[in-house]
Amino acid sequence: MEETCDVLVIGGGPSGSVAACKLIKAGFSVTILEKLEFPRFVIGESLLPRCNAILDKNGLIDLIEKQNYMMKPGAIFIDEKKQEEEIDFRNNLGQKWGTSFQVKREEFDNVLLKEAKRLGADVRHKYEVTAYDNDENIVTAKDENGQQKVFKARFVLDASGYGRVLPKLLDLDIPSDLKLRNAIFTRVKGEKRREEDKEGFIDIVIHDDNKAWLWVIPFSDGTTSVGVVCEESYFKDTGLSREEFLDKVFDEHKYLKEKFANAQKLVPVGIIDGYSAAIKTMHGKGFALSGNATEFLDPVFSSGVTLALESSDRVGDLIIKELNGEKVDWQKDYEDYMMIGINVFREFVYAWYEGKLRKIFYAPNKAEQIKQSVASILSGYVWDEKNYFVKNSKERINALVSMIE
Repeated sequence: MEETCDVLVIGGGPSGSVAACKLIKAGFSVTILEKLEFPRFVIGESLLPRCNAILDKNGLIDLIEKQNYMMKPGAIFIDEKKQEEEIDFRNNLGQKWGTSFQVKREEFDNVLLKEAKRLGADVRHKYEVTAYDNDENIVTAKDENGQQKVFKARFVLDASGYGRVLPKLLDLDIPSDLKLRNAIFTRVKGEKRREEDKEGFIDIVIHDDNKAWLWVIPFSDGTTSVGVVCEESYFKDTGLSREEFLDKVFDEHKYLKEKFANAQKLVPVGIIDGYSAAIKTMHGKGFALSGNATEFLDPVFSSGVTLALESSDRVGDLIIKELNGEKVDWQKDYEDYMMIGINVFREFVYAWYEGKLRKIFYAPNKAEQIKQSVASILSGYVWDEKNYFVKNSKERINALVSMIE
């Protein structure tokens, strides 16, 4: 016997939870099917100020501020010689939010999902979606006991993140044009931290002429997330284990060797490989995709949660319109809009690995407008057309690099 709801959401991460909160407040019934039990570990722990703007818009920022997460005022890029370039998000182009948070995602995601449940979402944990009938908008799932459950919805939102449920079931995946890279990561305690006024900055550490780079994300409880990103061959050609490889990178970098001299690993070293992903379409009859179920670029600029929240906010508004009988141009109002921001981030990722952004970041005597434009992009304001880099991103990055050279 099938169960019914207005909107069925696949995935209980931030994208699914924020969309659910919006839909419930608009008067619609929402069922969330989540494959795992919460809290659960996931990387992507550094948020951007644009996230705060979306949480604020959806009445969720007070809830997040109460969690006492580490405030994130910006990013500090560190090269092999320990030269630092600080990008302070508060020096932006006038956007309201100039800071965000460093969060343990198992905590952050759980807070948002609990809020969706408090508002009235029917949250089902350990439900794995196994089939989707697009003609009838029927989703089939199995619970933790292997029992088959059938749900009929007026609309289906896939916010399954790395699980990419509908892309797999509907053959929507396409290869990403970004090189496939590994992320090798752990959590530590006891590393040398910055002074209090700089403690919340994320470190992005350049290693071996950017053949690899590392994130260092401090949490308010004194622990830290650290990971190295590189092409698979760069790791595998060493013949080392994940832990040995991470230790080798620490030992070879002046800044990291000093910073992590007394650090202790708290969890086994993990790996995510080949994480970049792309999609044929973000929407179809009676369904849409949001968050990492659409495109995932690269973790270097912490864009993942920002794109997840931006897409959930946007898609939630459009679902409400459609269910209320209004005509929605999904291509123009959703996919085309989202691709503006995704493509800006994409060009910055390309420029990062090509070494162009390094030249921009470390260039002396940069104009104040360029500093503010860079800070605004790295804050997640990638739809703001007042920004020098938003329109014709590639051409403008190349032009600036030519001027520097």
